[in-house]
Amino acid sequence: MIQSLTQTLGTAGCAIVTMICAYLLGSLSFAIIVCKLTLGRDIRDYGSGNAGLTNAYRTMGGAKTGLVLLGDLAKAAAALSIGGALIGPGGKLLAGAFVILGHVYPLYFGFRGGKGVLVGAMTLLLFDWRIFLVALGLFIIAVALTRWVSLGSILGAISFPVTMYYFYRSPLYTVVAVILSGAVIYLHRSNIKRILAGKENKFTLHGKPQITGDDRKGENGK
Repeated sequence: MIQSLTQTLGTAGCAIVTMICAYLLGSLSFAIIVCKLTLGRDIRDYGSGNAGLTNAYRTMGGAKTGLVLLGDLAKAAAALSIGGALIGPGGKLLAGAFVILGHVYPLYFGFRGGKGVLVGAMTLLLFDWRIFLVALGLFIIAVALTRWVSLGSILGAISFPVTMYYFYRSPLYTVVAVILSGAVIYLHRSNIKRILAGKENKFTLHGKPQITGDDRKGENGK
């Protein structure tokens, strides 16, 4: 069935289908969905105002963040499965780019989403586990030493084009990796300013949700 579909659509058609499906899947912002369904509020009005995993944990606590984690991982896996089935390895990378785009600029939620780190990590894992492990290692080391999740995310993003070129020597793949890496770093520009000023929030484990009716959107946090 897949072979018949790819023959009917052709390469360009498969690429278009991959991009559309990945973007629509990426637009399912589970931080927003879980917060609205369980608390009746918009997570973007609390904490850092970002619909990402770190802000979900800080504002909703661990249990609800687990649902966000599963949802975001599932949508990335679904998008990359479609791209891989229709195009192959390059299709996974294309799907990864557009699921990140949907996550950052979700169609269903006013184009205000997260920063794409989790879905980006899932893209790396499903594309090439070696690239993922390098990024994960840098992330863990950075967070362990500084407790800045944003710094770990930035270092992981920086490693992506380097490891992509090292393992594949593909100019096209490397250019895509540079674009995705640059996008993640750009989305963390406010975090970079706070890191340089020594004002970035440090990640801490806690057992209680921080979201309350009196919370207001703050300037700090990821």
